[in-house]
Amino acid sequence: MRQGQTWGYIYLLIGTTLWGVSSVVAKSLFLMGLAPLDLVLVRLTLATFALLLFLLLFDRKRLAISPRDLPYFLIFGGLGIGANQFTFYLTISNIQVGLGVLIQYLAMIWIALYAILFQREPVTKWMIFSLALALAGCYLAVGGYRVDLLRLNKVGILSGLLSSFIFAFYTLLGEKGLKRYDPWTLIFYAFAIGTLLYWIIGSPSRVISTAYSLNVWIAFLYIAIFSTLIPFGLFFKGIDRIRATRASITSTWEPVVAIFTAYFVLGEVLLPLQVLGGIGVILAVILLQVGREREAPAAALEVRQKAGGNTKAAL
Repeated sequence: MRQGQTWGYIYLLIGTTLWGVSSVVAKSLFLMGLAPLDLVLVRLTLATFALLLFLLLFDRKRLAISPRDLPYFLIFGGLGIGANQFTFYLTISNIQVGLGVLIQYLAMIWIALYAILFQREPVTKWMIFSLALALAGCYLAVGGYRVDLLRLNKVGILSGLLSSFIFAFYTLLGEKGLKRYDPWTLIFYAFAIGTLLYWIIGSPSRVISTAYSLNVWIAFLYIAIFSTLIPFGLFFKGIDRIRATRASITSTWEPVVAIFTAYFVLGEVLLPLQVLGGIGVILAVILLQVGREREAPAAALEVRQKAGGNTKAAL
């Protein structure tokens, strides 16, 4: 394994661990009565200004972007990262943290479907089995076998599914942006645009006028730094160093961290069938990515062979 790949895995493991823990911190704030929209506004605002200050002091060249890429950043920041922040927080404010993170990781399944439908990636037995396992796992995880549980969690489950779609969307869009920009440039403008969006649709005056306790402000700063700046930076730096399929496998560490942290800190307990469903979802993501990893060299060889055959025919 090359050193760059090793660091890619390390970045992803640290980043997903921070995400898993910080989700529990956010849930604690929601239990205290904080609205998800307010937390997103505070989180993005603090993270944006902290990153702007850092780049101004140490690396100003990363603030430079091409004007022609502004529409890309508007979409990536507003419809991608910005929208994902709110839908995910709405999810865990209504359902258990571990369950919310598990649902969001269905994004890897949507990415695979995107590859099949729009990138003409061949459908394999790995994909079919993984998709079926993911659907069955999600059904068990959300408590679909219990009508009362499913009804009580309706808002959280629907927002979680929407969050997973947006997560897939910004992951694919982020990979495209990494071909032209450094991860920190990508993240800064995404955060800045997301901040502007939530200052328009949110209620900054209410947030500013509210007398939050010192502990709440510490939680705000923790989320801005350790749930936003650092893990997002590590996530995209990790993707930049290893293949997206391997990054997806490594990222499944996040729901494991979230489930255990929520158990020890908040006392959240998943039912046995929900745990089984969660294992199914994580296993489906891993199997899907392993299958795609194995199929990629064979597909590349087939393309080369066809190209060689065409060349011989032309000669």
